[in-house]
Amino acid sequence: MSQPQRRRAVFTAALAVFGLPTSACRGPVVSVDDAVVGGGASARLAAVVEYEPAWGLRKNAEGIPVGFFIDGREIGRAKTDEEGLAALERKVAPGVTHFEARAESAAGPARATGRVFRWEADRVIIAVDIDHTLARTDYDSLIRPDEEENSGTLKHSAATLRDLAGNFHILYLTGRPRMLLDKTRAWLRERGYPDGPVITSRGLREMLRPGAFKTRELRRLRSQWPTLRIGVGDKASDAEAYGANGMLTLIIARERESRFGFHALVFRDWKELARFIADNRRILADPVALEAALDGKTPLAWTLPRYRAD
Repeated sequence: MSQPQRRRAVFTAALAVFGLPTSACRGPVVSVDDAVVGGGASARLAAVVEYEPAWGLRKNAEGIPVGFFIDGREIGRAKTDEEGLAALERKVAPGVTHFEARAESAAGPARATGRVFRWEADRVIIAVDIDHTLARTDYDSLIRPDEEENSGTLKHSAATLRDLAGNFHILYLTGRPRMLLDKTRAWLRERGYPDGPVITSRGLREMLRPGAFKTRELRRLRSQWPTLRIGVGDKASDAEAYGANGMLTLIIARERESRFGFHALVFRDWKELARFIADNRRILADPVALEAALDGKTPLAWTLPRYRAD
C-alpha cells in the first residue's frame, strides 16, 4: 500500500471512529474477546458492540445491553461503556470451549461467538506481534472488509510457534484495530499457527500509537498472568513495551539497531530465534529460572550466527 493510500485508510477510519459522516450504518456488530480460564474456573468474558457503516468501518455503541451465554443459557448481562465494551467475570465449567455474546439495540440484534482457552498458571506465556513479525503484511487485502487477507508468512515462524506451544502458552498481541479481529484469527488459523488468544487495539488512537497501547495492555495482562515474561516483535515500539514490563525481549530484524535498546536480543530470522530458544528451553520454560535469568543471576546460552553477506 502506498503512503497516500495509507493516509486515506487512516482518514476514513478516523471518520468512523469519531462518528463523522461516512455512509449509512447497517446496524450493530459484535466482536468477542477470547477468554482465558486459569487456575480457578472464572474468566473475563468481554464483547464490543459497534455500528458498521456500509464499507465495513465501525463506530462504538454505548449503553447497549449484552447478554453472555454458554450452551444457550444466559450466565450474565452487562451494558457497553463509552468504548462499546461490555465485560463481566464468570465461572466457566470444565469442558466449555466457546461462549456467545448477544446484543440488542434499536438498530437490531447482533451476536458473536468467542473461544475459551484453559491455561496452566505456572506455564510461561509468550506474547507475539503479527505484522512483520509473523506476517509479510499485504495491507491492500487486509483492510478490505470483503476480501481475504493475502499476507504471506515469515519463514519458519509457524513451525517455531507450533513447537513452542508444547511448552509455552502463546498470546497474539497486535496493533491492528478490532475491526480486523476475525480476519486476523482466520489468517492465523489458515497459515497453521497454534491456537491462542488474539488481542487487538481498540481504535484509531491505539492503532496509531502501538507502543503505548502494548505497554499498557501488557501491564494489565501481567497483573492477571505473572508468567507473561517473553515477547517477540520486530519494531522498536515492541521492544519498548516488552522491556517496560520486565519481559525477555526477542526481536526479528535484519540488523541490530540502537533503537531496540540494550535489553533486546535481535535475531535475523525465526530460524535463529528458534535455535536460541532450543538452547535455553529448560530455563525459558521454567518461570522461576526465567526470573533468575531476567535478573541477571542465570546466564543464557547464545549461539553465534555465521557471517552472511547481504
